[in-house]
Amino acid sequence: MPDRSYRMPAPARLLVAIAALTLFAVSVPAQTSLDIGGWTLQQENSTQSFTIPAGTFVQSGGYAIICRDQDQASFETYYGVSLGSNVVFLNSGGTAPMVNGDETYELFNAGSGSEDGATNAVTTTKRSYHRNDPESLVWTVTNEIPSPGSGVEAPDAVLSGVVISEVTDPDDYTYEFVELYYDAEAGGDPEAPTITNVALTPAAPEHGDDLTLTATVVDGDEPVSIVTCYYRTDGGTFLSQTMVNVGSDTYSWVFYSQSGDVNFDYYIHAVDTGSDVSLSPASAPASWYTTWIDGPPTAGRVVLFDHAHDQDAGSNGNWRIDDNFPDPLPAVPNSETSWNGQLSEWGYELYLAGHTVHSNTTALSASVLAGVDLLIIPEPQNPFTAAEKEAVRQFVYDGGSLFMIGDHNSSDRNANGWDSPSIFGGYSVPHITVPVGSDTETFAGALFGLHFHVKDEGNNSITGTFTNITAAAGNPVIEGSYGDVNAVIYHVGNVMTLWPTANPYLSDVGSLISKSEGSPHVAAWSRYGDGKIVGYGDSSSMADGTGSESHADNWTEAGSNNREFFLNACEWLLDNPYVGVEDETPFNLGLDLRAYPNPFNPRTTVSLTMPHDGFVEVTIHDLQGRSLRTLHDGLLPSGPHGLTWNGADDSGRPVASGVYLVRAAGVGVLNFTKVVLAR
Repeated sequence: MPDRSYRMPAPARLLVAIAALTLFAVSVPAQTSLDIGGWTLQQENSTQSFTIPAGTFVQSGGYAIICRDQDQASFETYYGVSLGSNVVFLNSGGTAPMVNGDETYELFNAGSGSEDGATNAVTTTKRSYHRNDPESLVWTVTNEIPSPGSGVEAPDAVLSGVVISEVTDPDDYTYEFVELYYDAEAGGDPEAPTITNVALTPAAPEHGDDLTLTATVVDGDEPVSIVTCYYRTDGGTFLSQTMVNVGSDTYSWVFYSQSGDVNFDYYIHAVDTGSDVSLSPASAPASWYTTWIDGPPTAGRVVLFDHAHDQDAGSNGNWRIDDNFPDPLPAVPNSETSWNGQLSEWGYELYLAGHTVHSNTTALSASVLAGVDLLIIPEPQNPFTAAEKEAVRQFVYDGGSLFMIGDHNSSDRNANGWDSPSIFGGYSVPHITVPVGSDTETFAGALFGLHFHVKDEGNNSITGTFTNITAAAGNPVIEGSYGDVNAVIYHVGNVMTLWPTANPYLSDVGSLISKSEGSPHVAAWSRYGDGKIVGYGDSSSMADGTGSESHADNWTEAGSNNREFFLNACEWLLDNPYVGVEDETPFNLGLDLRAYPNPFNPRTTVSLTMPHDGFVEVTIHDLQGRSLRTLHDGLLPSGPHGLTWNGADDSGRPVASGVYLVRAAGVGVLNFTKVVLAR
């Protein structure tokens, strides 16, 4: 299986990339087909909506049919129709329509302007609602027999544009559909070819795959003469290839054995015998379609889920990938339900990525961690011994990766007086009801700079949807190959405070997701020695709803990107072994804050990359947190920047040799790193 540890610019997504190209001079006549990509069908009373994919064209006198959740072949069989080449079929994937009664619909264009609607309320179930003459604005005809793509009016000189012409509520809700009709004008200008149903398969190509490009090209008044695709990889020069008519107005071409780790860009150019031209996208070659081709597979890594600290405790725990230890059985699962645990989906997806997944039931030690690349500790219920903390510290210091998942204050599931925040703190006694006082933290915060809140520290028992995502573009945890993270959902969880000055071996600390702008932090990361760490504050987010104990399925909870966060975080933790600060390979998250040379004398350059224009403050601190020098406090444009520090404070006095903290705060990001001055 491929190791999906590559950071993809556009993983398995179809995008329209805009660029200023002047490679081709093409005269495009008035279009007789309309690009409705980016238009939205809004279901007014339930707020359900479906956004039409980019590059969707509907021709004059043609239709777009939006089906609830069926493919075209099943749809045609169900309704006993054969949709013509003038029909564009779209599967909303269960989004819309949702015809439950009293539904009204409105159609908005890509600029959020209303094109048609709202319709009258669909008040009777199991009916098909038709609009026979769009210009009359009448929406009163109901018929028990649906007629998808059957025609609503003869072409005339009155244009109504794109209108909602039919809504059908059948016996099987997955076959519900809304039909959009694009009115035609009689006796108009000669038609250029209409290009629809542009598709590149497979949808998520990988290294070595054959790519098949297909499109439907029709012309209402003259035969299609030639259809050409223009293509390139990784931003090179566009090449041309004549596509082959394979029947039913479908044109195709196969690009064999494509290399991975590249963008594949393409657009289509069609000409009829009257020399009328159409392009898809319509603004090509200034825009084009692009798909990322995943890179070649690499050897999988070893992931160890800790299970030696009573992670099965309580009625709602079950924090395991399987009830067989150390290796889940069967060894070759068919699905996540092949394994028994609330973390089976997490483990199964790591298995699909080519990694070896197992658990430990004995104390963490150097021998247990030997050969492990990533240690995942999900909500421990028994404290770590001093020997275990030292084994984990050494493991991370030597280049291992650590993922810590805590939970809210007082989440004591085995009634032993300890909860995960106090356990991760490594205190001498738990701090569920008693504040820390003079007790000393020895583990997560003290070593790795990620301090989980305990008694009287606030926000240690919170619920909510958190969208304060780090704003750094390209962040591999927030924009990883498993998808973008726009929100995570807590069901009573904890937060972390960043401790960037906790120890000399802690070089980088930063936020990934915050409860509110700036802090405290729902998810965070750090770098200790040669290793990497991610912390998260709520175990409920990783529960997949399966296993012998009941729990809600929060792994793919609606409104969240919990799954994407956990898998992207693992991908980053398993990717790019440590490289020194003098190496050019990017390592940091956040603003990619770093300094070079490091150690330095007499000056160093602090570099950072702004994801967009914004205000940022970059300051130098000693290890007690005192501010010594402000390198920048104001607006910076997007892109990379370098700020020089000459080893002096704001008064111009040289500071002593030692370790200093660089702090960058702005555009939703908080990032720390360390520099060493050696005079």
